[in-house]
Amino acid sequence: MTKQYAIDMAKKLFRESNKSYYVIWFPDTNEYAVMKHDEFSKNKEELNKWVVFSIEGEGEG
Repeated sequence: MTKQYAIDMAKKLFRESNKSYYVIWFPDTNEYAVMKHDEFSKNKEELNKWVVFSIEGEGEG
């Protein structure tokens, strides 16, 4: 998915659930993905440098 589509999707999901979402860029494929906070936190050290957008919900880091 494109960067802008991924950002828009993260915003939409946040509005629906009030949970944290992250847009991650994968340089190998030049693709963007939306991740939930739980999924992101499992690989935070590895993924943190590829975050292009994040939206934080209540009670989550």
